[in-house]
Amino acid sequence: MIDTRLIERYAARAWPAAEARTEDGWLLRHTPGVPRRRSNSALPLAAGGAALADALTRVEEFYAARDLPVAVQVAPAEEHTALDALLAERGYRRDAATLVCAAPTGTVVAASRPADPLEVTLAEQPTPAWLEAYAALDGHGTVREAADRLFHRIDGPAAHLGVERDGRLVGIGLVVAAPGCSGVFCMATDPAHRRQGIAGTILHVGARWAAARGAEVLYLQVTADNLAARGLYERVGFEVSHSYHYRVKP
Repeated sequence: MIDTRLIERYAARAWPAAEARTEDGWLLRHTPGVPRRRSNSALPLAAGGAALADALTRVEEFYAARDLPVAVQVAPAEEHTALDALLAERGYRRDAATLVCAAPTGTVVAASRPADPLEVTLAEQPTPAWLEAYAALDGHGTVREAADRLFHRIDGPAAHLGVERDGRLVGIGLVVAAPGCSGVFCMATDPAHRRQGIAGTILHVGARWAAARGAEVLYLQVTADNLAARGLYERVGFEVSHSYHYRVKP
């Protein structure tokens, strides 16, 4: 498996913010029109808790200047217990506990092979139909125009995957390549079409695409309370690598 901190760096690069600044061991991110936390939060890049704490005032000033709540992605959580304790002491509330899972790509390809294959669309640039589906299924309130800008900022090979029913995409996924690995993002299925093998088939095709680009490992993030998704990922070989959560200043 790959180093946990390296996974977080690759994940940040795969989900690029409109504004990103590295300062005193922090990655400060801001993306107007995209309400997802990972687009508007500070990620600790350094290991030292004391140095990160010393720079926390500048982190808070960055988000105050943009009229945003201060959100810190405590990732990997297991390596930032001192920082997490400091944030808790300062009144930052804990939110969105998330598991980061990883698996050998070959294992996922074999274990996710569908008994009844579905047709999956794959495009290395986001199509209008894929963007519409993202905004509808997994956008967390992201408007279509902001989603367009978000996904066109991805630097590097990416696969935008989808399954269509009656002229529209009812399941989507995104795989973004990095050196030796690939990240899986945006897995979402229309509630009316769940339990039909759509997510598993998208994962299978995405894993094959990643393998063809030299990815030995796949990684993904899943909220800790999403038991259905966690069950799927466990069945195809994913295991928990580490965890993260957010600390949000009131």
